[in-house]
Formats: sequence, structure tokens, C-alpha cells
Amino acid sequence: MENLLEVAVCEDNPKDMDTVCSYFMASKMVASCHTFDSGESFLEHFKAGQYDLVFLDIYMTGMLGVDAAAEIRKIDKGVTLAFTTTSPDHSLASYRLKAIAYLEKPVSKADIEEVLSLAMAKKKTGAYISLLIDGKERPISLSSILYFEAQNHAVTINTNREILRTSQSVKLDHIEPLLPDHFIRCHGSYLVNLQYVKELDRELSIFIMENGDNVHIRQKDLAKVLKCYEDYLFAETREDG
Repeated sequence: MENLLEVAVCEDNPKDMDTVCSYFMASKMVASCHTFDSGESFLEHFKAGQYDLVFLDIYMTGMLGVDAAAEIRKIDKGVTLAFTTTSPDHSLASYRLKAIAYLEKPVSKADIEEVLSLAMAKKKTGAYISLLIDGKERPISLSSILYFEAQNHAVTINTNREILRTSQSVKLDHIEPLLPDHFIRCHGSYLVNLQYVKELDRELSIFIMENGDNVHIRQKDLAKVLKCYEDYLFAETREDG
């Protein structure tokens, strides 16, 4: 359900969980609602691009919602976050973590609908690339793409949900000019999204991706690619600061 929202709720109070999820599932904007009773259990399963909206209680047993959100932001910088709370004490942190809402309990259906409308608007206005897949133009969210690979006279698009394959008329040279700066050409056969890089191994000349895949770096371009990666990390650190 590409146009509906995938939602996760992280809440340790069963009554509040049931209330919030009932509001989500009653909405025509929601495809599914996944539930977790702690920040730790959510992070154990979370992957970038998995959800469109993550709804977090601030005060949970164990990890606080804001601490879970900080870990989420390390994995997925674009996912929409919203908080519920019994106190306004962490409102500044919610701003720093770029949450779209900070709702005091009890949360109303109107509150939920407003958050969903904001999350849906963000999803619809997000950056996409339209590519020829199985002979038809298909929009693919850039935030879901880990890397592109030229393979057997076509291009595979490795996303966090699936692997797509373009029609043979599409080349990496056609795709590269359409991408933002955090996508870089690191090899004749690869375009990588730096947002999903876990680390760069200089000895092996590879990027190790968040999902464990290896993306090759052309040896002669290693110094240039390393500079791009370091510049990206510096920019991200400065923005987070």
C-alpha cells in the first residue's frame, strides 16, 4: 500500500497503546500499525525506511522515548517522529530530534488525525526518482534506496524493502544526474546512498552498508570517495549539533 502510512507505536501502557492504535487503524491514511512495549524492543527490530511514522511515549520503563528517538535518528534521519507524554519537560528535545508533534496525554482522535495528516503530507512531498521498472514508470522514494548497481545490462535498485530491476534501457549514467549530493558514484557499477553507509573499509575498498551489503569502491577513486564521505559525516555532525 504505497500511498498509505506504515506506523509504529512504542508505548508501555497497554490502555494507552490500545487507544492510540484504535485511532490509527480507524484512519483511512494508515496501512498498518505495529506495536512495541519498549524502546529497546523497537530498536531491536527497526531498520531505516521501515516506517513512515513512529509514535513514541516519552516515559517508558527502561529507555526513555527521547533516547530511543536519538537512536532512531542515527539509523533513519528522515522518518517522521511524534511523542506522547504526561509532562512537557522534554519538549526542547523533541524539537532537536525534529519530531512533528509533542502530545500530552490523554491523546485524542483529533490529535492523531492531525499527526497523520502531517506525516502523509511529508510522505507525499518527499523526494522520489521515477524509473522504468517492468516496462512502466515507477516512483521510488529516495529515502528508501541504499544503493544502485549496474548488473547484467540493467540496474538493480537495492531498497530497504525490496530489490527492483530496471528495464535494460536504463543506465547508471542516466540515474546519477537525478540524485541529490548524498548519493555518490563510488565505482563504475555502483551509486551509493551515504545515509545508509555503516562504515568505509579502506583496506578492502568497500562501503559496508547498514543492511550488511558490501558496495565496492574503485581503487583509483578511493581518496576522492573518502573525502566525500568525510565531508558528508562532518555536515551531518554539524547539523545534529
